[in-house]
Amino acid sequence: MAKAYLKISVEPGKERIVKDLLLQRKNVLQADLTSGEQDIIALIQAENYEQLMNFVVTELRPIEGIIKTVTNLVLE
Repeated sequence: MAKAYLKISVEPGKERIVKDLLLQRKNVLQADLTSGEQDIIALIQAENYEQLMNFVVTELRPIEGIIKTVTNLVLE
């Protein structure tokens, strides 16, 4: 199983909406509103790293309100 932490920047005022949309996806294990450089940190998983990156590119990045994502793969 492949996992990653996704750091997400969103448009002002859309933080909770984006968080709720993330949590509706089966690959999202956790999503938290945070202070600092990013607005949300999410823990995501997929069967392998290729599927994980495909999920980020095709399902998460198109969510309205998301400005930027940074993906940190879990190695161990």
